[in-house]
Amino acid sequence: MSDTKRNTIGKFGLLSLTFAAVYSFNNVINNNIDLGLASAPMFFLATIFYFIPFCLIIAEFVSLNKNSEAGVYAWVKSSLGGRWAFITAYTYWFVNLFFFTSLLPRVIAYASYAFLGYEYIMTPVATTIISMVLFAFSTWVSTNGAKMLGPITSVTSTLMLLLTLSYILLAGTALVGGVQPADAITVDAMIPNF
Repeated sequence: MSDTKRNTIGKFGLLSLTFAAVYSFNNVINNNIDLGLASAPMFFLATIFYFIPFCLIIAEFVSLNKNSEAGVYAWVKSSLGGRWAFITAYTYWFVNLFFFTSLLPRVIAYASYAFLGYEYIMTPVATTIISMVLFAFSTWVSTNGAKMLGPITSVTSTLMLLLTLSYILLAGTALVGGVQPADAITVDAMIPNF
């Protein structure tokens, strides 16, 4: 490791990045569409059984490997050894490979809604080419380290938190203001059908 001082992501940026990764705003909307009001207790249970333990585990790994630069690989190597670290890093890469191939077309559709007000239908080839350009750009940004990624992460994760909070506050304001929800808010509506 060189002696030069590297930029780092701050505590708020790291916390909001973790929050945005676990509670991704599109998950709130997608789960509300799929499950209706039954998604509310599911997010509460996810907080108790996943988010809180996840944050504690990440905090433990970060404190154990505070001088490391390799992330997940170094975390697992310090706990389980090099072989498991390689398997973990490869599995993490493999999962993200499929995650990003499904994410980028959605980003294009969301951008179309944001800028045009409707989904501009493109051919599969055009979607693939634009996705590859976005993936290459994202890879280039991420290889420039925390110097470039830190400010981007800080801004986007702050916006994600503000968007989530505004979604909750505006929905609450609408309810208090007398707007009738599409689904009645009752205990029965919040219990999932098994």
